[in-house]
Amino acid sequence: MRLAVIGAGEMGHGIAELAALRGHEVSLRDVTPELLDRGMERIRWSLSKLVEKDQIRPEQSREALARIHPTTDLREATRDAELVIEAVFEDLDLKKRVFQEMDRAAPKDAVLASNTSALPISNMARATKRPHKVVGMHFFNPPMLMPLVEVIRAETTDDATLEAAVGLAKSLGKTVVVVKKDVPGFITTRVLGPYFEEAAWIHDDEGIPIETIDASMRFRAGFPMGPFELADQVGINVLHHLIQNAGRPMPRSVQALIADKKLGRKVEAGFYSYKTGRPNLVPEMGRGFDPIRILAPMVAAAAELVSMEVAGPSDIDEAMRLGTAFPKGPLATADDLGIDVVVGALRDHPRTKVPAILDAMVARGDLGVKSGKGFYEHRREGHDTYETLLVTKDAASHVATITINRPDRLNTLTAQLFEDLDWAVADLERDDSVRCVTVTGAGERSFSAGADLTSFGEVSRAFKVWRFSRRSEEVLHRLSNLPKPTVAAINGHCFGGGLELALACDFRIAAKRANLGQTEVNLGLVPGAGGTQRLVRILGQAKAKELVLLGSRLTADEAAAIGLVTRTVENDAFPSEVRAFAEKLAKQAPIAIRLAKVLLNRSGDVPIDAALEMEAMAFGLVSSSEDLFEGLQAFLEKREPKFKGE
Repeated sequence: MRLAVIGAGEMGHGIAELAALRGHEVSLRDVTPELLDRGMERIRWSLSKLVEKDQIRPEQSREALARIHPTTDLREATRDAELVIEAVFEDLDLKKRVFQEMDRAAPKDAVLASNTSALPISNMARATKRPHKVVGMHFFNPPMLMPLVEVIRAETTDDATLEAAVGLAKSLGKTVVVVKKDVPGFITTRVLGPYFEEAAWIHDDEGIPIETIDASMRFRAGFPMGPFELADQVGINVLHHLIQNAGRPMPRSVQALIADKKLGRKVEAGFYSYKTGRPNLVPEMGRGFDPIRILAPMVAAAAELVSMEVAGPSDIDEAMRLGTAFPKGPLATADDLGIDVVVGALRDHPRTKVPAILDAMVARGDLGVKSGKGFYEHRREGHDTYETLLVTKDAASHVATITINRPDRLNTLTAQLFEDLDWAVADLERDDSVRCVTVTGAGERSFSAGADLTSFGEVSRAFKVWRFSRRSEEVLHRLSNLPKPTVAAINGHCFGGGLELALACDFRIAAKRANLGQTEVNLGLVPGAGGTQRLVRILGQAKAKELVLLGSRLTADEAAAIGLVTRTVENDAFPSEVRAFAEKLAKQAPIAIRLAKVLLNRSGDVPIDAALEMEAMAFGLVSSSEDLFEGLQAFLEKREPKFKGE
């Protein structure tokens, strides 16, 4: 597709780079050569980093740059464009003027899209003579890394325009959530608003320290940053602008920081000082503040979107997880907390009313997990669906795939994930139609970056951490002894507990972009899910000590050189190579595979005479299988055997 991106700034240059890497021709336009040069320089820098980290090949970088055509002439930029994306400053009057200019310059059948995070798309559409061909495409910063795009239907957007925007976003490798109605703030900005604003009002009105609120939201609620640290990261001026645009009252603390020009981390001063780095918060600081005081208004905002039919619960939660790192999504969190508990927290709230949809759910008894139904059904039958995993089975190839489905958290590991994995492994063990299992991570960035440290809200409770470690060891031991071959498809970061998960698999295939390491010591920890034991068995004492004690991070090729991974594969060929390898394993005789795996797994921990006796017994057992006769017959007939596992 031929694209034009209008604005080479913070978002525009990233969108242009992403589109060019995905094979689209892109015209990048800004109003001055200086702004354009700055945007192109940022693209060159980003591409060089991707090459340096083996995320792309040098020729891919050169090809992407060749697809980007910088210009200051709007008519030249849009001349052949099929879709034009506006990415200028968040000011409605400015955007309306830009849309009028785009409308005059672009081909009559071109789609016009805005990258706004909150401003009404319908207002921009009405500024043009093609309102039916205007749509919202909200990318997240940085566009190269963030996996979500909100596609917003304006009041005038027709189906073909919506489909074009969705198709483009998917071609860029993004997860798409369609916002069915053009409401202020769409999904993510609207629901995230109370996270900061409610915290600011509580701080201003009640004097609760920002450290207390941030520590509670980080260590008790599981957010990667508390609201005040997040405000500093985003920029106090940006949040001030969003609140002002929405017409909501301005918290006094925000106004004071604006007056003092303390705009956040970029100037080393905001709610916190950053001269010595990130705020030093510990779990104990947050014990006096209940996270539900902030979570409940966020749930209310999300629930109203459901009642307005802007999006369904699963889409809202996915948008919040991928776009804002909300740990489970607001509506899944509401089900966990209890809808009645959320409603109780909103009664007599000074700023948020209880949405009618929540009152109705309580009246019906739909209280969430504890009643079996809330925003989601919770009566699980057969444990075939999982909170943190996706499990698929291919009947034709007899290969099952377990995908860690937390891409917004780099597929980090939690207690719930290990429970889900235990159920999944047990189910796959019972299913005779499955002959090989692959384990991978959702997205392209991470297999698993290790344990989710934000889930250790009570890190000082040694017994609970020990129990988590033992449980993870038990589950990975079960995986390692699954009587079917397992393949870890390492598609990106593989650190700490993520590497321990991969070590529990029989084979490890890594994409060239992957990095691997047993990195716990860098955080003052030790491996806690079998890493110290399996590394010794795979690599030997000396190399295992080097990896663990130095906390080294290896490239895929370095890992292959020492035998940590079975093979490495070019990024583009990775999915097909993994699939072919797994399908080849699945074609082998299931009974022979099962017995051979047991013998190999036990070879290092039983005396040689006992091991040889075990081998002889297995040899005798397999000789009575129908698979043996099929294998011999196929050999004589010079055809591929069709084993049945009998």
